[in-house]
Amino acid sequence: MSGELIKVIAVIIVSAVFVTVIRVRAAEYSFLLTLAIIAVVLFFVLQDLFGKVSQLSNLFEQSGNTSIYFVTALKALGISYVTTFAADLCRDFGLSSLASTAETVGKITIFILSFPLVTSVLQSVLGFVGL
Repeated sequence: MSGELIKVIAVIIVSAVFVTVIRVRAAEYSFLLTLAIIAVVLFFVLQDLFGKVSQLSNLFEQSGNTSIYFVTALKALGISYVTTFAADLCRDFGLSSLASTAETVGKITIFILSFPLVTSVLQSVLGFVGL
């Protein structure tokens, strides 16, 4: 993976220079070009990630643990990455209010996602206490 990482980082750096040049001459296309580069890079990186997550999920299930915790943690991690990506992209194009909105929506979504886990923990605590 480290060899692939170097290639991906090289593509990102070259693309950043290219987008900067395009931004000066045709600013309206720099946003689209940035999105296209991000999509291509994420496509190649996520292919490896999905295989590893699948292996980890199988190991977690074989251990006899409830996979709801693992799935919830993965979803929260995914939400945080997507939220950060969207917020950073908005900030790059001077849209700080949209960036803040994306971050707020991500936080609320993670809270909603974690609600069943919090409920489960509270029910367990109340069961131990005898209420």
